Amino acid sequence: MSRIYTDRDHALILAGVFQAARLTFELARYGRTEEDALEASIDSLFQTRPENVAAVFGGVSGVRLGLKHFITQLESPADRNPELTQYSIRLLQLGRKLISQGKKLNALGQDLEDFKSRADAFGFENTMRYTQLAKIYQDHISTMSPRIMVQGEPEHLNTPDVAARIRCALLAGVRAAHLWYQCGGKRWHLLTRQKRLLAAAHELLEEEP
Repeated sequence: MSRIYTDRDHALILAGVFQAARLTFELARYGRTEEDALEASIDSLFQTRPENVAAVFGGVSGVRLGLKHFITQLESPADRNPELTQYSIRLLQLGRKLISQGKKLNALGQDLEDFKSRADAFGFENTMRYTQLAKIYQDHISTMSPRIMVQGEPEHLNTPDVAARIRCALLAGVRAAHLWYQCGGKRWHLLTRQKRLLAAAHELLEEEP
């Protein structure tokens, strides 16, 4: 990827984080979510040599849900969802931690690569994909602090398929958060560059049909 990153790039990456947070919220609260958005987030885990930031998410359409909620969370205090805020903060914290934990990051990358090889060879159904990716999340991310404590309805949280999809969404969120720091993002940019990031997010949504 290019080493010069724009506000549009950073808005897309943050949309990836906020999309993961929204997917987690919907699955935990309602037991369902937008499957296209979930698949786009999961696919981002395997984009190891993208041409640009948009390619990580399969284009702007892959994080359309995240762009909408990024805008709402930062621009509309009355409509702000505190759970989304909490999940997004935690994901960004975990993404930053991975920057300094090279061995863990390499092991995570190897497990994802091994999973993709098996999935390509055997054509896993979605349930198997979710279960195996969830295990990768448990092995590498759930043990890190700060831990993400997902709130929701027990009937959904205790349903294996829903719980697995939540972990898949969180894994994708950590990937996006790690990318944020890789591409020069800083914690304080959400404050100091908020207007610029929001303008870029609006621009990206307007361009996407």
